[in-house]
Amino acid sequence: MRGWHEVDVGDSPRQATLNFAVMTAPTPDLNHLYDVIIVGGGVAGSAAALRAAQYLHRTLWVRGTKLDAKRSRAQWVYNIDNMVGVHDGIVRKKVCKLLRGDGLSGAREKLEAAPHMPISTRDIVDNVVDRIDDGYASWVTHREETATGAGRREDGSFVVTVGSHEYHSRHLVLATGVMDRQPEILKTNRKGELQDDIKWIYPAANREQVLYCIRCEGHLTRGRQVAVIGSTEAAAQIAMMLHERYKSATVILTNGDKPAWSDKSGRLLEIYGIQVQGARITSIDAGRESLKAIQLEDGTEIDAAFGLVSMGIYQIYNELAIQLGAELGDKGQPDRLRHVRIDACGETSIHNLFVVGDLAQRPDEPVMKQVYTSQEYAVRALDLIDRRMRSARREAALGQEQ
Repeated sequence: MRGWHEVDVGDSPRQATLNFAVMTAPTPDLNHLYDVIIVGGGVAGSAAALRAAQYLHRTLWVRGTKLDAKRSRAQWVYNIDNMVGVHDGIVRKKVCKLLRGDGLSGAREKLEAAPHMPISTRDIVDNVVDRIDDGYASWVTHREETATGAGRREDGSFVVTVGSHEYHSRHLVLATGVMDRQPEILKTNRKGELQDDIKWIYPAANREQVLYCIRCEGHLTRGRQVAVIGSTEAAAQIAMMLHERYKSATVILTNGDKPAWSDKSGRLLEIYGIQVQGARITSIDAGRESLKAIQLEDGTEIDAAFGLVSMGIYQIYNELAIQLGAELGDKGQPDRLRHVRIDACGETSIHNLFVVGDLAQRPDEPVMKQVYTSQEYAVRALDLIDRRMRSARREAALGQEQ
């Protein structure tokens, strides 16, 4: 139950003394019982946690560890500038207005001359954490730990294991995400030894010179040369879309794999003048403004401003949903590559179990995997949770009158 206390307002003869009820967060009980438990520390989990906080639901937010974050797709989205309202230009204009006056002209000029200040998913998550800590600390408990297990009690509530503790709630939101498959690059390490590893691509990914989402980042390639890394039908489709939408000069690097796209796609690649290079990648390094020339094992150099990885999904983090018995999609695929089925409000086949973000799949229409759709489904899920909680509270209040 939430707590209420009376507050006396009015400190002058002109002000009437008003008594009104103020909602306060309840003291956590020994059973670790919460209104909502949210598992996942990316954009979807952050959106769910912020909305739960704003609705004043006592919430446990299991954000995961730094290692969990590195294993997530969200970690590698460096610049979100295709989302209305999320752009450094808005902040820049507002700060310039604050710096009006001759005495601040130097600071204003320095700000106006500053390069683009990208807003990343990490920035969004950090901002949500700050907002919750500043305004809702008594309502939201967050743990930078990994949720290792999930189950259900006889009354239908959920039990989530985090470390050595078990936490309980009637509502559970999973936002554990996915990870893309990364290309293995055969590069010489500092010892002069050839090392086949995915880590060689990360510095360029951190500089947003290797991209992962054509919807989120494709517009950045307009009129530039792009190297699509992949060998599947999806890689061919991505290459063609870059050519059709953005007039990007494109080459496909299969990185030693045999092309697996259709004959029709192969003919279109030829018509569009999209080259295909099959040799292994031996170097893909970040430059100051764009990629350095990509080196291939056969000596070929690819002069591309961007790389775009299109190799499919490596892992869908659906373990907790599987433990709870939620319905999965992608029949015929191994469990590690199966999304969790949801309805229009993000609810799974298990009552009061919700899934938001990249983990989710609807049977009736595609769920686009962008920041704004993650936020939308997080809000849908929390709206339904809030509606059910308020309905139960009303029924209880009416029952007390009888």
